[in-house]
Amino acid sequence: MKLARMSAYILGALGGLFWLGDYLALRLPLPKGRLQWEVIRVDQMYATRNRFNQVEMSHGNPIMETCGHSILPHDGHWPCWYVKTHTLHTNHLEN
Repeated sequence: MKLARMSAYILGALGGLFWLGDYLALRLPLPKGRLQWEVIRVDQMYATRNRFNQVEMSHGNPIMETCGHSILPHDGHWPCWYVKTHTLHTNHLEN
């Protein structure tokens, strides 16, 4: 039991240090000239059900989404590696 508790503390501390290092790497422009934030165009689709219970898809206007050059999400923005691989958002609208 003592080993399990100690392992949980160590894993929590390592996770916290990893998050802190990722946050500082995003905030500090190291090396010089490295981008911290980027704006990427994301397309939108809207999915609605018609009266025959079939899904209808329609195109929406593209939006510009801000992302951070990090591994984890920070400040309410997704990492750029995630946004670049998910450039189509589908919004499910309920009737």
